[in-house]
Amino acid sequence: MAVFVLMFKEQEDEYRVIYRYGPNEGAMGRIEYDKKKNVINQLDPIQSEEFADEFFFKRAGRRLAKMSMEGPSRFLDRTTIES
Repeated sequence: MAVFVLMFKEQEDEYRVIYRYGPNEGAMGRIEYDKKKNVINQLDPIQSEEFADEFFFKRAGRRLAKMSMEGPSRFLDRTTIES
């Protein structure tokens, strides 16, 4: 099974960064990385009968965790997860 996840940065400030994530632009949830607490939170799950949110949320969370360890300008405006 192929995996494809879109991630678009919605907002970033000194305290947090928020991304929209999902399989396509019509089915997206929202995920947040709290920079002060180093915690990933789900703000809104994907609302779709076709796509399981947990599958996409876990992958988006892993990407956020990876970006958080990469340095000061680490949070990209757009990224994808493909495998």
